[in-house]
Amino acid sequence: MTHVNNNTNSRISSILGAIRQGLKLFSLVFSMNKFYMVSSVFLHIFQGLMPVLTLMVMQNLLNSIVSSGDIRLILLQFGFFIAIYVLKSAVTMSQTYVEGTLEAVLSKSLNIMIGEKSSSLGLADYENSEINDQLKRASQEASYRPYQLYTQMTGILSSLVTMLSSATLLFLWKWWVVVILFLISLVSVYSILKLNKEQFEIYMNRTPLYRQSWYMTFLLTNDRAVKEVKIFNMSTYLLRRYRDLLQRFFVEDRLILGKRVTITFMYSLLELAVLLGVVWLAIRETFEKKILVGSLYGYIQAIMLTQNQMQALIQGMVQFSQNNLYMEQLFLFLQLPTSDPVRRQKEQAPLVVMDDSKEFCMEQISLEDVSFTYSGQTVPSIRNINLTMSRGQTIAIVGKNGSGKSTLIKVLMQLYNDYGGSIKINGRSIRDYDLQRVQDKIGVVFQDFMHYEMSARHNIGFGSIERMEQDEELIHAAQYAAIDQIITKLPQGLDTQLGKWFEDGYQLSGGSGNEWQ
Repeated sequence: MTHVNNNTNSRISSILGAIRQGLKLFSLVFSMNKFYMVSSVFLHIFQGLMPVLTLMVMQNLLNSIVSSGDIRLILLQFGFFIAIYVLKSAVTMSQTYVEGTLEAVLSKSLNIMIGEKSSSLGLADYENSEINDQLKRASQEASYRPYQLYTQMTGILSSLVTMLSSATLLFLWKWWVVVILFLISLVSVYSILKLNKEQFEIYMNRTPLYRQSWYMTFLLTNDRAVKEVKIFNMSTYLLRRYRDLLQRFFVEDRLILGKRVTITFMYSLLELAVLLGVVWLAIRETFEKKILVGSLYGYIQAIMLTQNQMQALIQGMVQFSQNNLYMEQLFLFLQLPTSDPVRRQKEQAPLVVMDDSKEFCMEQISLEDVSFTYSGQTVPSIRNINLTMSRGQTIAIVGKNGSGKSTLIKVLMQLYNDYGGSIKINGRSIRDYDLQRVQDKIGVVFQDFMHYEMSARHNIGFGSIERMEQDEELIHAAQYAAIDQIITKLPQGLDTQLGKWFEDGYQLSGGSGNEWQ
């Protein structure tokens, strides 16, 4: 009994959670474009009323033909019939325009939000596998999944309006028919929500494997990896791993699909039995002259409409629940706190007031007992580092692979916040300064630096974005790095697209490419 109660509470919690996430999404869409969202909801409600309005007009038209010889009454009902169809066409065309615009707005805004959130995360966040999974899930489906959820929500609204209006007609005739259909649908929803939870757990557990399959695809299709893939004959091995992962996904998906089809089939049989019984009842009452032929048509259409809309409502709730689980993860990602020291400092005023009109000079940088341990590890990567660097000095830090040289630089650059000890600039803690300006004053080239598939201007100018359009400054930087001769040989000079990922790209040799950094 306790187990049943727990399952019931779980299903109710799932429904309430879906409603909460749906309201969050409605609020989000409303904040993006109020006019189009309100128009969309209004049009969906109107679309929900159209089937029953059409049914009622047709019912009255048939009854007037059978029971009345008044041609004026027949023409009036026929005029209503034409007006309904013209109105329906106008609503459909308006809905197409509104929905298309809303889809573009939602996709654009959410992708920008995810991009802004990603840029606010710290290096430690990117090195956290759980956050990485959240980012992957959010970014992969942002262009279509939220809009799918929105259309499913408005579709549920439209189906609900249609179902309630058609069920009202049935209720006024045979109230018990509506009760039976409702009970069947209620049990069906309960079973499908249980299946949705199982599917979501599979989806969540699968995320690390999705990342592995993406990486297999990356190695097999990326131009930077293809050289070693071919030389080391890795393609067969990578394809086998990729195939095994996809096969695992296929088996799990097929199992869930089989369960879903079985549940749907069982409840469809029950609904069909009720449908046939009610249709026979309506035919018998027509034969006994209790109702007119138009009413027979109306009741048969109403029972079919109610049944179809209940199924559509269930299916919409299933899809809504599935996509809602994605939205839950998306909102969790957007609410993640950042580990980035610069972003966190912007929430507070730096202790040292820095005059922007004066150049910020670092006369001395000192590290006192600096230690750092990566998240999830117990052994420090660097331990008790003491070092003083004065302006004008040249210092080489030498050590074996894995001794922490790169980690030390990343800590110095304030890419991590949770290090031990202290770093001082001009005798004061580095955390007292505006960390963004500190980073701007330190030049660094990482081991795994980026080759940007952009113009030469961007590859040089990213070091100081505010001067990216100043050609003289860029040429001066190129001369300082001894790559000015390479620029003069490029087809469009600074505006030459580098790399082969995009159209009209110019591929530099490996050595020349490394010189850009």
